[in-house]
Amino acid sequence: MVLIESIIQEAMDRGASDIHLMNGLRPILRIARDLVEIPDMDIMDEGMLYEVYDYIIRGNVIKDDMYKDERRLDTSLVYKDTRLRVNVSYSMDVPTFTMRIISNELPPYESLGLPEIIKAITYQPQGVILVTGKTNSGKSTTLNALIDEINKKQNKKILTLESPIEYQHTSKKSIIVQKEVGPRKRLCYIF
Repeated sequence: MVLIESIIQEAMDRGASDIHLMNGLRPILRIARDLVEIPDMDIMDEGMLYEVYDYIIRGNVIKDDMYKDERRLDTSLVYKDTRLRVNVSYSMDVPTFTMRIISNELPPYESLGLPEIIKAITYQPQGVILVTGKTNSGKSTTLNALIDEINKKQNKKILTLESPIEYQHTSKKSIIVQKEVGPRKRLCYIF
C-alpha cells in the first residue's frame, strides 16, 4: 500500500477528522479535538513528503505550478469513496500537509442548531447569504446543509463555485451543478 493510503486508512479506522504531515514528525491525527501521533509509523522526512505531494498532485501541471508560485495549494483527494480537503504549504522549503476527512453524509439541517430564520431565508426569491466564521466552526457544513435542504424541498438550479469541492451533492428536487474553480474561492448561486 502507498504511504499516504496507509495513513489515510489509519485515520479513517481511528475516526480522525484531520491528518497532519510535517517533516521530522510521525503522522499526526486529530481525534476528538486531540492531536495523536501514529506511533507505529516512521518519522516523515523530505523524501516521504515529496512522495505524498506526487500522489496528491498526480501530474496535474496547473496544480503543481500553483503550488510552486504561491507556496500553498488547496485541493481535494478521493480515497475509497471518501473525499479529503487537502492544504499543502511550505515549512522550511519542504511540503507540509493538512488533510480534512469529509464525511460522505451531511448532518441533517435540524441537527445543526441553527435558528429557523436561516431556513426561512432560503425561500426568498433573491438575496445574498454570507456564511462566515473561524476555522473549524462549521461554515462548509452549514452551507452544504442549506444547499441540501433547498435541494430536497425546492425546484431550483443551484450552481456552486468551490475550491476544492468538498461535499458532492446529488440532484433531488433541484438541479445542482458544482464547479471547481481557482484557489480560495467558494460561492453558491441559486436560481
